[in-house]
Amino acid sequence: MKEERVCAIILDYNGAEKVEKCIASLANQNIETIYVLDNFATEASSSNLLQVLNRLRLNGVDRNIKILSAGRNLGFGRGVNFVLAFDRRSVQPHDYYLLLNNDAVAGPALVSGLMTALRQNPEAALAAPRIACSDPGREQGIWYHRYLGLLLSRPGRFRFHYFTGCCLLFSKDLVGNKGLFDEAFFMYGEDTELGWRLTRQGKKMVCAEAVYVEHEYGPSVDRSSFFYDYHMARGHLLLSCKTWKHPVEIPLLLLFKCLSLTGRAFVRCFRHRTLQPIATLFISWLPLRVDKT
Repeated sequence: MKEERVCAIILDYNGAEKVEKCIASLANQNIETIYVLDNFATEASSSNLLQVLNRLRLNGVDRNIKILSAGRNLGFGRGVNFVLAFDRRSVQPHDYYLLLNNDAVAGPALVSGLMTALRQNPEAALAAPRIACSDPGREQGIWYHRYLGLLLSRPGRFRFHYFTGCCLLFSKDLVGNKGLFDEAFFMYGEDTELGWRLTRQGKKMVCAEAVYVEHEYGPSVDRSSFFYDYHMARGHLLLSCKTWKHPVEIPLLLLFKCLSLTGRAFVRCFRHRTLQPIATLFISWLPLRVDKT
């Protein structure tokens, strides 16, 4: 029987120290190649990543690690698709891909546990581990409210389940010609849209409860920044146009989402003592290039 080859995909945005801990946690996992996409794409960030690789090798982490860069910040979804396309063009593309956040730390036997979950559920499109964090209700995924844009811990009306892009294992068969993620999303919402798309296609997603990664939910950028406000609001608006069961729902989804986002923006204005969240909510309707925090 042919041995299944697994590679890891890690996206980095000026976080070399996080990448070092992340890769170190993969040292004893069944991974053939580790791709690190430098989304910060500067001379300094590239140098920092090379120093990290040198330290890892000195510490005995013997892995085929490749640093890739498109010369600019591709965002999350497009960045993952970029790496997938690079691997699929290689002489020997991998059979499975492990997507892992750069600030996540893999627990013992993560890859073998995820592979076991897929073997036991041959109809599953992807597998995710438990996310060990401060919110036990979200350890096994999130329920997204299509109308209000709320991230919830239990099922209910107008909600669907998805796993965050923090850690996913999937086979090459899931990757289409356009990649895995919808590139309309730059930073937030692409994993939610993937969960909806797979749900609508009747594809199963499983949680391998026996294995875990350590990771805290929440944005990896400054919550008070224009970057965060813009991409968070735009992600929810885009989801309104993609998570419908019938086209007639789209105006309703947008209406309720706008009301929810407006209320959230006012709370954020009060919390951060700035009118930026309200102003950004109006701007988020426009497809702007906002790729720096």
